[in-house]
Amino acid sequence: MTLYLGHGDLERLFAEGLVSPRECVQAVGLAFCEHGMQQVGVMPREILWADPDDAEPRSRALKLSAAYMRESKVMGGSIYAVHFTPGSVDMWLTIFDGVTGQMLGIINGKILSVWKTAATAAVAARALARANSRNMALIGTGSYAFAQLAFLKSVMDIAQVRCFSRNSERLAAFCAMASRSLGIDVAPAASAAVAVQDADIVTTITTSPRPVLLGQWLPAGVHCNIMGQHAPTAREVDTAAVTGARVFVDSMAQAMNEKGEILMPISEGAMSDDRIAGELGSVLAGTCVGRTGDAERTMFCSGGTAFEYMSLCALLLERAKAAEIGTTLT
Repeated sequence: MTLYLGHGDLERLFAEGLVSPRECVQAVGLAFCEHGMQQVGVMPREILWADPDDAEPRSRALKLSAAYMRESKVMGGSIYAVHFTPGSVDMWLTIFDGVTGQMLGIINGKILSVWKTAATAAVAARALARANSRNMALIGTGSYAFAQLAFLKSVMDIAQVRCFSRNSERLAAFCAMASRSLGIDVAPAASAAVAVQDADIVTTITTSPRPVLLGQWLPAGVHCNIMGQHAPTAREVDTAAVTGARVFVDSMAQAMNEKGEILMPISEGAMSDDRIAGELGSVLAGTCVGRTGDAERTMFCSGGTAFEYMSLCALLLERAKAAEIGTTLT
């Protein structure tokens, strides 16, 4: 039996309390741990540009990737079209049983990307930030931003958030909504530099191809989640922020293909690839050292991989099937 879940089905799972942000974080964390134990086969993202002469971060493209989870016995692929209209992401996930090879489900919806990205950031913060972290800074208040707060709060004791984006009206509205929804102090900051000055955790979730976060602003001991862009010519943080931190990635192979935060400092001669401490999954699996002290800055540069979706999609399909949500395909 193959189950189809669309955007409305996914939202219903959350609205009816059938799945929670915390459970999504746990599912994605299990996928990273499996990756760290070398039990994942993953195809790094391939990008097919609609116009090869216009291969920029916000250009029209079809993106594909896939993963096989040898331990949890689930496999599948993602295919999504981006930027054919401003900000559009038409995402499709196909999930298969890793034992029988039968298709378990097809899931469609940008919200899946939003949840996966937020869950990944929460996994990274829980693994790499100081255990007593309570203050967060959020740079960017677009469609991916609120989930970053909600998912992190579900696994860490976040009490205060300072936000910045270039649109002051949208910034104020976002902070008011987030405060009401999460029951914590979420307030606008006058600048990105002000937002991060007392932060324990900083998350960037923007579409900017140029740095929105500078190393000179960052306090000692901060952890940064760099979640917004994945293109060799784009970066959300400057070279000083990267070289001043202990840096981790989701996948070395993919990071070295398209993560501008790493590729641009390397091209400048400011660092080499051995400056990367390791993959997040290896930290979770105990084969790589994460944070080494409270004063150390850590950074997770996320590009997004197919394996991050696998356990999450399996969870959503399981809960939807039990609740008779979705459409059975025959």
